[in-house]
Amino acid sequence: MKKLILLILIAMNFSCSRTNEISAQDDPLLQIAQDRRSIRSYTDRPISRETMDSILTIAALAPSSYGQNPVEFVVVEDKETLRKLADCKAIGAPSVRNATAAVVVMADTTKGELWVEDTSVAAAYLMLAAQEHGVGACWNQIHLRDGQRNSASREICELLSIPSRYEVECVMAMGYPAENKPPRSAEDMKKGRIHYAK
Repeated sequence: MKKLILLILIAMNFSCSRTNEISAQDDPLLQIAQDRRSIRSYTDRPISRETMDSILTIAALAPSSYGQNPVEFVVVEDKETLRKLADCKAIGAPSVRNATAAVVVMADTTKGELWVEDTSVAAAYLMLAAQEHGVGACWNQIHLRDGQRNSASREICELLSIPSRYEVECVMAMGYPAENKPPRSAEDMKKGRIHYAK
């Protein structure tokens, strides 16, 4: 009986120690988050409609305040339109100009006041989904940024015939990576940034 109890205690201790040492191999989402980097250089390989649909399905599943789902997406693939889209931001958006595709992440502002938060959550889902599909992405901030003549958001809405009740949070440049960035270290990234109780 004592041997059985000892074996159970050893097994429990081993199990607990393994639980505390979560590695990227044990946690696929951790692996995706560590591997995800902002990619600004892309190959010419197109993103298939099936892949883009899969990525956007995950982004559309992001939570929104009060479940109002104000976030919508516009996919831009035409090279000339990508160039014009990049120029809608006064300081420019080189990753959009170089992209295979770009996703405009916007919200219908009549569906709630927390649209900035809602679009930001959806954009984060979009980046992780792109990483999971092997597609590089780079967030280009649009909200509160100047355009050439107006706000960058207004100029994008004009360019893409988006109704005036919408506001653009960001434009996600996307494409298969033409650059290789090393994964981030989860331990380094969380050092001094996670607190419990207070």
